[in-house]
Amino acid sequence: MIDRALVVVSRTPLPKEVKADLVPPLTHEEAAELHASMLFDTVERAALHLHAQPYVYFDPADARMDFEHVFRHASFELKLKPTGGAKLSEKIGNAVENVFSDGVKKLIYLDVDAAVVPLQQIRLGFDLMGLDDDVVVLGPDVVDQLYLIGMKKPHVGVFDSLNASDPFEIALKISASLSTMLFTIERAQCLRDLASLRRIYNSFVRNGQNIEHARRTTDFLQGLKAKYGDI
Repeated sequence: MIDRALVVVSRTPLPKEVKADLVPPLTHEEAAELHASMLFDTVERAALHLHAQPYVYFDPADARMDFEHVFRHASFELKLKPTGGAKLSEKIGNAVENVFSDGVKKLIYLDVDAAVVPLQQIRLGFDLMGLDDDVVVLGPDVVDQLYLIGMKKPHVGVFDSLNASDPFEIALKISASLSTMLFTIERAQCLRDLASLRRIYNSFVRNGQNIEHARRTTDFLQGLKAKYGDI
């Protein structure tokens, strides 16, 4: 029985495949490096600091070697599996059902961009799930996207909200229709677009701070500072 699990669904961190909306000012190679850095940090934080079993589902199905390369120096164990489905919600829903079949008691889905979210907020998500037998936890970011969805049962319909333009509002409506306790946690900054990249860059790197236990993402942003100055 696994008490805590983290699920991440990611496209292959290759140039032109991820974070293309950050080009320019980044190059496609830098955008892919940033995505890979955040993917690694998101999983490492879960394994080493949240004591959760990480599951990484990759897309497309033939990309295993690319993901094995990202985690080649990992000091933790993760489960690496291909995902299936057409829409993002289907990919995540299939992954979540698969993880629950492993006997997981508490599960959190995290967006890769949540590598910059304070660990205490993700930890709170797991803690809230200890309050009842059936709990859904939603973590919105500053523009009401969802960086975190936690649950103790496979309520995969909640992930349909990720297909909408206003996922937090839709997730609230879907969750409210379930016979479950519903919690939302504090909004957080995520790194989804150029505006959020600049916010994170300014609040952490330009002020000489590190992102908590996200060493690869911090190192990448500090490298941008050395190369470009302001972005």
